[in-house]
Amino acid sequence: MEFEELSDVEKRALEIIASSGDTGVFQNDLWKLLGVNSRDTSRIVNKLLRRGLIVRKPAVNRGRRTYLLLISKAAKPRRKVPTKIDLRIDIDRFIEIPCFNCPFIHKCYVGGFYNPITCNWLEEWINLNVIRRQRSSK
Repeated sequence: MEFEELSDVEKRALEIIASSGDTGVFQNDLWKLLGVNSRDTSRIVNKLLRRGLIVRKPAVNRGRRTYLLLISKAAKPRRKVPTKIDLRIDIDRFIEIPCFNCPFIHKCYVGGFYNPITCNWLEEWINLNVIRRQRSSK
């Protein structure tokens, strides 16, 4: 759907209709909510209908014939069904990182005398744990 081509009032109308959910909005109430006249509302509704963003059903509201406006299924955002994610983490692998037991950690920073980029302990741990695991999983 290309919502960029809609004017501000058309976007507002679409938001009002969408927020009404399954109950919908009567067309003769929409123009009052938008603050425009009924003729402009008819043009807005027709444009939204042509684009397939809404559906219109004949209805009676306060004794007057009108239309019930509902958001179309094509315009409804599709929600992804959340997948179950296992968030358990084996913290033992992280505790083995040499930085956690390093006596110089408080003085270690990139560009400093103690530097994680040039640290032999960290490089050795990465070679043993990360690079080997990647090679063995291939």
